[in-house]
Amino acid sequence: MAKVGLIFKKSLKFYLLFAGILFSVSVLWTILGLPIFIDRICIRSEAPVEAEYIVCVGAGLTGGNLPTDDGWGRIYTAVQLYLDGYGKKVVFTGGGSGRVSEAEVYSEAARWLGLGEGDAVLDPGPNQTSEHPKNIMMIDGVGIGRATPLDIVTSTLHSKRTALCFAKAGFTNFRLVTSYRATGRRKVEGRIVSRYNAGEYLREKKTSGLPAFKQSGKTYNDVFMRLKLRSAYFFTTLRELSALAVYKVKGLI
Repeated sequence: MAKVGLIFKKSLKFYLLFAGILFSVSVLWTILGLPIFIDRICIRSEAPVEAEYIVCVGAGLTGGNLPTDDGWGRIYTAVQLYLDGYGKKVVFTGGGSGRVSEAEVYSEAARWLGLGEGDAVLDPGPNQTSEHPKNIMMIDGVGIGRATPLDIVTSTLHSKRTALCFAKAGFTNFRLVTSYRATGRRKVEGRIVSRYNAGEYLREKKTSGLPAFKQSGKTYNDVFMRLKLRSAYFFTTLRELSALAVYKVKGLI
């Protein structure tokens, strides 16, 4: 028993030492903002192309029936593509567990950001990534098929799984777009396609109209904020890697 106790104490000491070193390195790595490398497995991000539809994949709702942070990013990117004429309409696809669908909430938010009335197509059916491809083909009066040109908008870490699901469903003509900002482009092959004056709906270029407003030099780049953001990114990466593995085992990708 004494020998077993000694082995246990040594093992525990080694474990605590190893865990302490690993924790310290992880914290330092996070603070310095160094790459984590494994996130690249989850990413497929491409430039948009002329498409029949822009497809905005839902990313959940908050308790106030508003889009999540990821959701707002997807909505904004989809609207920016729309404003620059990459698609005639935006398909919002997503159900959810609330009393209102992600598709409805996202389309409403998109109108605040510049989407025209009547240019949203709603698909409130899907509740997981693998369901979006088949569901958008069943939307009445839309006519999306496997060869329809699509710009599919999602978050960076969700992009590879989304692409693999659409490929598994037989889609052959799509791009995964994780970020885009409108440029106000006016002509593509002689056609006027932009729907707005340059910068009108680009929020990064907005300025205050209030004389009393003075821009602060405050930033949110302190150690704890970096830890918060980078840690969230790291664990989101781990979750997405797990989801890719599960989807692979189930034959969904």
